[in-house]
Amino acid sequence: MRLVLVLAALVLTAGVASAQNTAATPPPMNMPGMSMPTASTPAAAPSPPKQTVIVGPTGKTLLITPQALADLGRAEATMINHGASHTYEGVRLTELLRLVDAPTGARIHADADRDYLVVTGGDGFRAVFSLAETDSSVQHRAVILADHMDGAPLIPHDAPFRIVVDGDQKPARSVYAVSRIEVRVLP
Repeated sequence: MRLVLVLAALVLTAGVASAQNTAATPPPMNMPGMSMPTASTPAAAPSPPKQTVIVGPTGKTLLITPQALADLGRAEATMINHGASHTYEGVRLTELLRLVDAPTGARIHADADRDYLVVTGGDGFRAVFSLAETDSSVQHRAVILADHMDGAPLIPHDAPFRIVVDGDQKPARSVYAVSRIEVRVLP
């Protein structure tokens, strides 16, 4: 039994050492079948999501399309992006969350104060918001699902929708190419 444990420890130690050496060694630049971006060939931009969905706390799902937004009120939010102020236009997140039966308005109290949103972008980036901080009855700063910036449709990199929090000084939680917004409930 001791021999087995000693051998297992040696194998584990060798594996860790190998992993450390591998991490310290840069990958070869010209591997067959791999294309490395260079200064003349930039990395590809993320492809826009095929669809954008909002999932409520009970699983009710809404597919977001321009037609789904057409009858909802519009709002603006200003955010600093790459050192410049931009004005975004879209629908308040509160309005969309109401459509998937998330607590909004007067229903934001007690247990609903623990609910939160996970917003996922087309590149896999995720940001987390408390449900209360996105609700217009709790806070004056608009949180919108934007489809326009500075009066024009979003650029392809950011489209079809981008989460924007009015007054944010940098876009750290401004998810672009939004693919999913999910309401989660803390137990």
